[in-house]
Amino acid sequence: MNGEVHQQLLITALGNAYLIRGIDASHPELIYQESMHIQFKYQEHSLSWIKWLDYLRESGYQRLMLVSSQAPSSSWQSSGLVGGGKPIGVRTIGTALDIVWRPNWQVHRLPSKITWDVSYTAEPYEAIRQEQHAFKPLSEYKAHLHHVLQQISIFAEQIDQTFWQQQFFNPAIEILQGSQTAPKLAFELPEVYAEEAYRLLNAVYKAWVFGGMGSWNDDPANSAHSHQLEQQYRDLSEQLYTALLQCAQAAVNSVVL
Repeated sequence: MNGEVHQQLLITALGNAYLIRGIDASHPELIYQESMHIQFKYQEHSLSWIKWLDYLRESGYQRLMLVSSQAPSSSWQSSGLVGGGKPIGVRTIGTALDIVWRPNWQVHRLPSKITWDVSYTAEPYEAIRQEQHAFKPLSEYKAHLHHVLQQISIFAEQIDQTFWQQQFFNPAIEILQGSQTAPKLAFELPEVYAEEAYRLLNAVYKAWVFGGMGSWNDDPANSAHSHQLEQQYRDLSEQLYTALLQCAQAAVNSVVL
């Protein structure tokens, strides 16, 4: 999973649970990591995760919403742990002041370790710059992802890449169908979310195959080339990447309305 996308899924899900029911939003990835310092900047203020949530509640915000902007069709090719991929921000809604918090990741390479400074900076949310955020039933997202997974699973077999079919695509289909126990996410999806959102997000994590060396971006590309199926490989990869992002957003945004 792309680290930036994962972090914003975590922020949106835990933040919504806090704003809706006051559920404890403490999480080691947002508070205790020595390798990462996260802050939220608004005007002259710089707030920690918990202080930021308190500020949102005191300011009258009621929900968090994951939003994305237009990105090139080749985004899947540059999506690693950090950087590349499709830009995403967290929108705070519920007051007259509509804001989106956009992240900036800065790396510090030390002799013994790598640390990250991640700053979420507030800016006015301009709907014209964003994609349309029409809310559809999660069942529609589930059906679309199921179709894309079936297509890319068949394709993986065609290019002799059954490892991806057996270890990622087919298990994700089984999660969507409810025939396999949904594995625990890298974070606990709060109880304010329905089982359907839980399964959809688990399928996204299971089917996320994009990255650098050793990922779907690597050897399968060579296999597709040797089978003269490069265009189909690119098309299906783009479709899967787009579907995964859409479903991830839909899952954590499902409590907005």
